This record gives sequence, C-alpha cells and structure tokens, in this order.
Amino acid sequence: MLATGWDCDSELCITPGESILIELTRRPAPYYRAMSSWHEQLFDDRYLRFYPELFDLDRAAKEADFIDRALALQAGARVLDLGCGFGRHSVPLAAMGYRVTGVDRSVPMLTAARRLAAERNVDVEWLERDMRDLSGMGPFDAGVCLYTVFGYFDEATNEAVLKNIHGLLNSNAPFLLDVSNPLPLAAQQQYETWREGPFGTRLERSVYDALQGRVIADRLLIAPDGRHEMLPQSSVRLYSPSELRRLLELSGFELEAVYGALADEHFVPNQSPRIVLLARKRG
Repeated sequence: MLATGWDCDSELCITPGESILIELTRRPAPYYRAMSSWHEQLFDDRYLRFYPELFDLDRAAKEADFIDRALALQAGARVLDLGCGFGRHSVPLAAMGYRVTGVDRSVPMLTAARRLAAERNVDVEWLERDMRDLSGMGPFDAGVCLYTVFGYFDEATNEAVLKNIHGLLNSNAPFLLDVSNPLPLAAQQQYETWREGPFGTRLERSVYDALQGRVIADRLLIAPDGRHEMLPQSSVRLYSPSELRRLLELSGFELEAVYGALADEHFVPNQSPRIVLLARKRG
C-alpha cells in the first residue's frame, strides 16, 4: 500500500475533508475488547495509525468504480462487503445506489464506518459479525471481500468461509475476491520497510513461509514523542492463483476473470501486487 495525499506538518492530520476519522485515531491504544486471536486484536485505532494511507478515500472511490464495473449489477442490488473495515468501499458503493451490508468483527472500525456513512449521507447496514459465522444473513446479489481479509484462518476454516459466502449469494451472483499476490514474495521471502507518517515512523518486517504459504508480519510504530507501539503479529495464508481457483471451484464458484489490482489491470504473476478474482456462483 502506498500513502498518497498527505501534506501537513502537524502530528495529527488526515487527508483533506476526512475529519470524520479524527476521533478514532485520537483514542488511546489499545482500544479493543479482550480477544484471543491476532485478527481479533489487530484492527483498531493502532492499525489506522500504522496505515494512514487507508484514509485515501479518493483512491477508494476509484476502486469502487472498478468494483461497480466488474460486478455489473442492477440499481438497488444487495451487495455484501465482508471485512468492510471503516467502510471506505461500502460507502461509495452505497452512494451508487446499491443496498450495501458491511460486515466486520472490529467495533472501532464499524464505529468509524457509521461516521463516514453519516458524513456522506448514505445508508449502509453495518453488522458486527465473524466471517466464520454468517448464519441468518442474505440473500445478496453480489459479494466482495477486499484487501486480503481472506486467509486469516487454517486451511479448513478458510475453505469454510468461501462456502459461507457462497451460501449467502443468489444464483449466478458475482463475487469479487481481492488478496495479496504471494508470487513476488517467493524470491525475497523476508523483507523490511521503514516509512515516515503523520503518526510517527513505521517499521514492518514480514517473512514469507513458502512451505506453509503464509506471511508472518510484525509492525512497530515509533511515535514522535519516542513511544514504541507494537501491533499484534499477523499470520495470513496467501494462496497462489491456482490454489484460489481450486478453492473457488470447490466452493461452487466459476472463475470469470483475474486482475492485478482493483483496477482494469492485467494480472502479471510475478509482478502484480494483488490477485483480484471475479467469480460467479454456479446455478
């Protein structure tokens, strides 16, 4: 992810016009309930301080335009955004006239999502749910799962998540799955990045375990006052294109197209940072 649109000298700043998110980033860390797994602890105000580029809503709007073109839905269609975060894609999709349901486990993210929707004067149904249990929801005319929120669990559970999504969709409904591409990581296996941001210096160390197909990442934020803030270590299963196709087909989907980003970009196996798959529910 690349931060864009920043132009300020103050310790606390966000992209122009997005003051709705200030309150969340001002909360003292940690702000989360007692949880057991990394994916139940990582996505709070600390995560947003570490990735302020997520506040680039102009970029999110362009990605939503691509999603709109890819799904090719009728006005008023019901769309599921699974792992919606603070709603940066749910909100522009709702502004296009879709009836959007945003699902996330993180209370802080959903709080920010509700504020963003209110700022943009759009209606979105926000649900605090675990993607492993989506019973009682739907049916939906389409589903999206964006920015590598798929792959958090073990093999069997990840497969079950796809089957859960399949069960929520109407017949022939499109499904857009967006994940990080592991193929460029295979040659490097271990990498470290340092970046400056409005909330301090960010260090991210990632190791790609080729035998397990997982990326293990550690993140440290060094605040301007010198405080060190370590985020929970994450471990995400990154599937190859062939593995993703197999999983989708086993779950009852048919693959229609593959892109290299949330844009009209061809997928280049060893270069594209992302794998974006457009599939359709069979039957």
